[in-house]
Amino acid sequence: MRNRFGNLKYRLQQFMYGRYGYDELSRFVSILGLVLLFLAFIPYLRILYYFALILLIWTWYRAFSRNVYRRQAERQKYLELKYRAAQRFSLRRNMWRDRKTHKYYRCPYCKAAVRIRRPGRGKTISISCPKCGREFSKKT
Repeated sequence: MRNRFGNLKYRLQQFMYGRYGYDELSRFVSILGLVLLFLAFIPYLRILYYFALILLIWTWYRAFSRNVYRRQAERQKYLELKYRAAQRFSLRRNMWRDRKTHKYYRCPYCKAAVRIRRPGRGKTISISCPKCGREFSKKT
């Protein structure tokens, strides 16, 4: 009996050799598919079952794929989107935290967020962007 499981383990390793496997994107898509699968039990949301099924099949396809370069490119795009969303969330959280003491502006040239101490109302201030170094003025 023990030899059969050892043989099965060896065969599974041989089968997975050269295949992409499981990564962060696969985990995210699997969890999203399972959530949609549970939401499909709610009446009038039956269409979510098919979306969940498609997502779960895509996860298996990615795991067993031999096109490693393409799977890595998909993973890289996912990580970039995840990073941008985390940055945007962090900026919004900081804006809320500093809402009484600081004001946030966007640089019109490089679109960077610039934080300055909240000046008095109705004044025009000159702001120097820390990223591109250009100056622009804003009315408070």
